Amino acid sequence: MKDFSEYAELGEVGFQGGAEQVAPEEEFFHSVYVSSSNRKNHINITEQVDKFQIRGVQYNLDEVNMIITHTKEILTKVKTERGKDTTECFSFKRGEPPWYGTSKLPNGQQRQCPQTSPERAVNDFCSSCRAQIIVAGIYCKADGSPILTEEKKPIFVFIRGKGMRYSNVSKYLGDLYSDDKIQPLIQPATDQTRAFEKAVVNNKRFITNITSTKEQSQYGNSVNVFVLNRGIQLDKNTVEKVLQLSKQTLNKFEEKFDWSKRRGVANYGQAVEGVLSTTTDESPFVEESKENTKKEEPAGEQSFNFNDITF
Repeated sequence: MKDFSEYAELGEVGFQGGAEQVAPEEEFFHSVYVSSSNRKNHINITEQVDKFQIRGVQYNLDEVNMIITHTKEILTKVKTERGKDTTECFSFKRGEPPWYGTSKLPNGQQRQCPQTSPERAVNDFCSSCRAQIIVAGIYCKADGSPILTEEKKPIFVFIRGKGMRYSNVSKYLGDLYSDDKIQPLIQPATDQTRAFEKAVVNNKRFITNITSTKEQSQYGNSVNVFVLNRGIQLDKNTVEKVLQLSKQTLNKFEEKFDWSKRRGVANYGQAVEGVLSTTTDESPFVEESKENTKKEEPAGEQSFNFNDITF
């Protein structure tokens, strides 16, 4: 058979394979979460309740520090069937509104996303859609020195503000955005440069310290939520290097978190850690590995140079 065009429509009912499983240690962005119970993970380490875990990197921490490289608000509509959560519609919110979801209208056209939560609430399809915030960055010590792998590479981590965890993350980023006391780096400052710095640069000017606390949900149970605070302020040269690194890793960020680019997006709910799972801190580990956690090595001025990073 040389010409398969007469069978082309069968492509819609073919099998393209499921999500590729990646060991936690091999992920580029590592999920940061707080354990809700004592349990053994994929390498037989007991993750202690109420302690921070950096999946595939380090476990049972009291706090995590990062230098923010990327932030992104996304929209997800999740449905639960037979105890399994899947994403029914997703929007990466690219560019200026209007934004569009991955689901289609009955007539086959793209579904336009309501821009605010009140607008979503009165839309039958979108009423269960929720905003989430992804915050990714370089794992570091409180003094800002990056924590490196044995190969002298930085470790990228992320948290996800969703549900009850959304508010604190949103407020922290909002406070940085609206802080007019932060002196602009770009000189001479104009309205355009200040708008850019408020949205993109301000959250990279400080070490972000992440701890957790418990809050009562409307159902009466306690939920661990993130508490974000500013640490030390970074110098101008470091901030510029972080911006360069953010640009250099933008494609990797979008590959990880723009789920609209993935085949079978609705089926990724339980397959890929840190992607569509609605309970990152409670989802089961699916990878078996004999490797130990990556060893950390504090980075001094002589052992780490932002300009030397390659991926």
